[in-house]
Amino acid sequence: MSRELTDWLTTYLKYTENSEPPRSYHIWCGISLIAAALQRKVYMKWGFDKIFPNMYIVLVGPSGKCRKGTAMNIGKEILKDVGVPMTSESVTREALIRAMQRATDNYQERDSGKIVFHCSLTCHSDELSVFLGQNDIKFLSTLTDWYDSRDIWRYETKGGGTDEIKGVCFNLLGATAPDWFQSILPQEAIGGGFTSRVIFVSEEDKEKTVAEHNLTDEEKSLRQALKRDLERISILAGEVKFSDAARSAYVDWYTTEEAKIEAGNFPISDQRFAGYCTRRATHIKKLSMILSMSRDDSMEIQLEDFERAKSVLTAAERKMHNTFGGLGQAQYSEITEKVLTFLTAVKTIKRSDLMKRFYRDMDTETLKIVESVLVSMKAMRVKLLPEQNDAIYEFRGPDKRTL
Repeated sequence: MSRELTDWLTTYLKYTENSEPPRSYHIWCGISLIAAALQRKVYMKWGFDKIFPNMYIVLVGPSGKCRKGTAMNIGKEILKDVGVPMTSESVTREALIRAMQRATDNYQERDSGKIVFHCSLTCHSDELSVFLGQNDIKFLSTLTDWYDSRDIWRYETKGGGTDEIKGVCFNLLGATAPDWFQSILPQEAIGGGFTSRVIFVSEEDKEKTVAEHNLTDEEKSLRQALKRDLERISILAGEVKFSDAARSAYVDWYTTEEAKIEAGNFPISDQRFAGYCTRRATHIKKLSMILSMSRDDSMEIQLEDFERAKSVLTAAERKMHNTFGGLGQAQYSEITEKVLTFLTAVKTIKRSDLMKRFYRDMDTETLKIVESVLVSMKAMRVKLLPEQNDAIYEFRGPDKRTL
C-alpha cells in the first residue's frame, strides 16, 4: 500500500487553511497527530538510549481569541477515525494508569521478526487545567516519567505493592490560557521536570476571520486522503536512522548550540526555559522522526527533514517566552504582564484611562510600581501632563512578543 500524499503535514495545512486558528496551531496539531499514530513502534537509537516520537505539545493563547479548541478538534476527529488509543481529558492519575494498561498492543519488528509489546496512549485536552488538575505534583511526576517511554514503568498500587507497565508511551496535545498556569502548575514545577518536556505554542490572536464555512468537495477529499495515509503511518514500525547528510548537519547544529549555551546565549532568554533549552536536542530528534514519517515510509531522516524540524521548532521558540505570562515570583508580575499586553495593542493611553480599565486589578500604588517596571524595561515612556494632573503612556517597542 503506497502513500497518496507527497507529505502528510503539508496536506493537513492545506486542509485546515480555511479556518480561524493560527497556522502555528495547525502545524503542531498535525505533528501531534503523526506522533500519536506512530505510537511506540518507531524509535531512534542514540548512544545508550532509544528515543520515541511521542511529544507533549500545549497550545497557549487568551481564552476565546485564538480558537485553540477549533484547531484541536479538526485533528481529533481524524485521529478517532484511525483508531489510535485515546484517553479522556478528565481523569484521575489512577484511572489514567489503568487506561495505559488497557492500551497494550504489539507489533513485529521488521528486521528481527521479534514481537514487541507496548502501551501507547494519546490525550487531547482543550482544557489543560481539567486534565492536570490543580497543582497535582504526583500527576505531573507521572507524566514526566512517561515522556521518556521507558521499557518498564513501575508504580505503587493502592494495596501497598508494586505493579508495572511494559513499553509505556504517552502523547499529549493540550491547550490553555496563560493565566491558568498559576493554578495548574506549582511554582517549583516551572523550568524543569514536566515543563522542560513541553513544546509551548504561544499566540495572541486568531489567524483570520471566517464567518461561514461549509466543507468543499476538495476538503472532503483531502480529509479522506489524510485519514488513509495516517492509517498507513500508524503501521510503520522499527528503527529510524539519520542519513549521512542529516547526521552531519545535526552534529554541527548540536555543537554550535551547546557552545552558545555555555557562553550564556540561550535560545530562549527567560530563565524559566533553562530546562527546556537543555532538552532541545531531544525535541529536534523527535521532530525529525515525525517529519520524516510525514514524507514517506523510508525510515530515514533526510537533510530536508532535519532542516524543517529546526525551522518549525525555532518558529515556536520565538514566542515561547510569552507562555507563562504573569506567572512568576514577583508580586506584581501578573498585572505588569496584563498592562504590557494592553499597551502593545493600543500604543498610547492616558494614565487615568489605563487606571479606569484595570481598576479591578490594581490600586494607585500598584500602578506606580507597574509604571516603574515598564519604564525600567524601556517598554514605555511617560509624558507628564501637569495641567491635567495626568500623564501619557507611550509604548516604545519592540513588540511585546520580542521583549
